[in-house]
Amino acid sequence: MAPMRATDVLRMLLKGSFGMLEERIGAARDDEWRGRALPGTSKPGFIIWHCARILDWTIHSAVQGVPEVADSERWRERFPREAAYGAGIPAALADQVADSTPARLVAEYLVEVRTPVLAWFDRQDDSSLEAVPALQEHQALRPGYLDPSVWAEVADLNGLPAWQLLMRPAGAHIRRHMGEYDLLVEALRAGAATPRG
Repeated sequence: MAPMRATDVLRMLLKGSFGMLEERIGAARDDEWRGRALPGTSKPGFIIWHCARILDWTIHSAVQGVPEVADSERWRERFPREAAYGAGIPAALADQVADSTPARLVAEYLVEVRTPVLAWFDRQDDSSLEAVPALQEHQALRPGYLDPSVWAEVADLNGLPAWQLLMRPAGAHIRRHMGEYDLLVEALRAGAATPRG
């Protein structure tokens, strides 16, 4: 049996992030997607959209400095540009994303993100993932990504190697949000929802 490599662990983590999102999107109900379980919390649909955007952002924008799937002709007008990838934005804008972006659309977007992300990862090795991307420089390529409230959410990632970006935003961050999503959906199902809004 061949010894395990760091890339094997990162591949499993990355595929797991996609799998967790796909599973939840497949079980999503419209009322839950746009519902609010508790005052001051995000709508579940926004959480899933944000996580899908984070995967796109991490591998394409943050690590490679190339256009994201969200920048493609199909998606660039579909998602509010001012929502960036969902970090550091006003709550009202996050609600707008959840209300205007149904689960089936996020599922289609996630499929389009998954293919190039995994193809990129398959070309990586331990050495390439040790490289430190020019994160701040890459963010300057897209309007809004260096806005103070957005940049503040990811500034601590500047100067980290690519493998840490895979472990943190594309890995641990997704898992934290999946726990949040599950709790909010459970609360909605238990009848703890407040009126939509």
